[in-house]
Amino acid sequence: MNVFDESILHFLNSFAHKSIHFDSWMNFLLSDYFFKGGIVMAVCWFLWFHKSAEPDKDRKGILVAIISSFIAIVVGRGLALTLPFRLRPAYNPDIFFLRPYKFNDHFIDDWSSFPSDHAVLFFSLATGIFLVSKKAGVLTALYIFFIIFFPRVYFGLHYPTDILAGAAIGILITYAVSRIRIFSPLVRKLLEFSSTQPGYFYAIFFLVSFEISTLFEEVRDIGSYLFDLLRQAI
Repeated sequence: MNVFDESILHFLNSFAHKSIHFDSWMNFLLSDYFFKGGIVMAVCWFLWFHKSAEPDKDRKGILVAIISSFIAIVVGRGLALTLPFRLRPAYNPDIFFLRPYKFNDHFIDDWSSFPSDHAVLFFSLATGIFLVSKKAGVLTALYIFFIIFFPRVYFGLHYPTDILAGAAIGILITYAVSRIRIFSPLVRKLLEFSSTQPGYFYAIFFLVSFEISTLFEEVRDIGSYLFDLLRQAI
């Protein structure tokens, strides 16, 4: 473990078991989807419908953020599976990490911590929001840092460098999607679809927002179930 990660982890870990109320609050933020993806997606919906001098431009920015989030979750998971395995701090016996009150087995002790897929996903969204509104983007990034990332480091689920690397990847993905012309026709078609078929569009938009808010948990569960069925059949 590098000095940067070690100093931050040991400092934050010094507050563990000091207050059951604080540890309980951190645990709540860690697992509650409303305060994680729900709030971030609410910002996207607000920017979609808010009055603007250039509504089409703003909506294109939100669509870029949504497309980027799909790419981000795939890239984040792919890197975590292909890069060398990194044991999470809470499960690393060499760190002597003191688990806070309310710590429970999150069933991710065998998942590599690097990079943070939370950071990849939510910073890709924050970057898309920033492209629409700099103020909203900065406020969203601060919210993500303190409400989503801080509890994950405090509970030993990630090293600080996991978060920083994931954030950098998420930012680059959204920036690339916004600049690469190959995505422009897709964004334009989706914007046209929202105007010509609003019923279908917003029903899909709602479901997509829900899945992003939960980090595609249901989709991953369905995928795992189908994969197990396929494996059993073979």
